[in-house]
Amino acid sequence: NLQHIGQRIFYIRTELTGLSQREFVQRMGMSQSNISMIEKGLSLPSCFFLLCLHVTYDINLNWL
Repeated sequence: NLQHIGQRIFYIRTELTGLSQREFVQRMGMSQSNISMIEKGLSLPSCFFLLCLHVTYDINLNWL
């Protein structure tokens, strides 16, 4: 479910890291271009985004 994944990524960003969208993706070495769409449930995160999320923030991708 797109919205569910977006809500979890929003939770990770705001509650676990306390970062802005820009800071959050910069730490992953990515641009801010699509995180808003992902958080709103309008777009799926790419495999690369998910890999960066796991490596940078030690997020269990099965939880997403």
